[in-house]
Amino acid sequence: MAQGPTVIQIFALCAISLTAVTLAGAGSIVSQSFPVPRLSVNLDSPPEERWSPAMHHWNLDQMRALFMKTLGQVVPVEALPLVEKIGDVLDDLLPEPYAGEIRGIANTIGIGVGQMAVINMLYEFTAACTSIVAQDANGTIWHGRNLDYNFTDAMRNISAIIDFKSQGKTVYTTTSFVGQVGVFTGMKPYKFTISLNERDKGKAIENIVEMLQALLLGQVKFTTFVLRDALANDNSFDEVVQRFTSEQEVAPAYLIVAGVDPGEGVVITKARVTTVNVWRLDLSGNRWFLLETNYDHWVPPPKDDDRRDPGNKAMNSVGQKNIDNNTMWNVLSTQPVLNDQTIYTTLMSAAKPEIYSTRLRTLPGL
Repeated sequence: MAQGPTVIQIFALCAISLTAVTLAGAGSIVSQSFPVPRLSVNLDSPPEERWSPAMHHWNLDQMRALFMKTLGQVVPVEALPLVEKIGDVLDDLLPEPYAGEIRGIANTIGIGVGQMAVINMLYEFTAACTSIVAQDANGTIWHGRNLDYNFTDAMRNISAIIDFKSQGKTVYTTTSFVGQVGVFTGMKPYKFTISLNERDKGKAIENIVEMLQALLLGQVKFTTFVLRDALANDNSFDEVVQRFTSEQEVAPAYLIVAGVDPGEGVVITKARVTTVNVWRLDLSGNRWFLLETNYDHWVPPPKDDDRRDPGNKAMNSVGQKNIDNNTMWNVLSTQPVLNDQTIYTTLMSAAKPEIYSTRLRTLPGL
């Protein structure tokens, strides 16, 4: 762990550059939506090998160039020689199977282990989102989400639905950026669905340094890994809620969970190591849906990023009797809920796993 300060220095430098990239975020837009590939990962294979078949769906030379371009935008030139040092301490930073999977992905693509680890860590810092959980008049729970992200065009090119399988059967399903071993969006069939939204707190450089310090001390986990741990190990809505309210994660976040029984919907607001708020569906109070963007639901959203109010208006216009995956799509297509940084929309219901779908999005008319 003696190399820890060097790693912290890397991320401090990265944060400065990341802030600049964020301000320039959105790329060119094509007015269409289309499905992502559906691939599989065999959990019975060794961690270093299990992602290789999915990675070969793409041209590996193009993928390597994409990742290196992203790193070039984020990591200052003077920090590049230090990035590989992260690979040397990867097993100290990350638990298995995640360290092994990142190592295997890096070897498959042909980039450094430290570089692949940094790519995975960047996912923790920069995603914005809208997630909605709703209960219809029959008690069915629906879950939809838009994932908004910097490097929009690049991330569209590597988005996929991943079925994680064991003994030939799907254990859980996620929508992921290929190369990302953690989870932003996922479903365990007939058990629960989950999504992760960034919580907009603090300055990027301060957050990244504090996160890495806590990680090096073994105090927290990457939030995307906590979500995948839930998909792998939990078997009910209540188990997931217990995990999410008790685990100490690396970043402030909103964890959105939907189950299969009436009333099973919740938004959990997390600080870095504590649970701040648990907000549940409450049909007795006419709270039949929860809509979360990137700001605490009990305070007004900022005027320059108010996706909440248009989203709430659209949900109320649909009404509880008419909500399903199709009308949820319409809500998530409402501007600015759909915006020029929206990469994909996922629709899911744990009670109806066959409807799980993800489509890449672009803002119509631009």
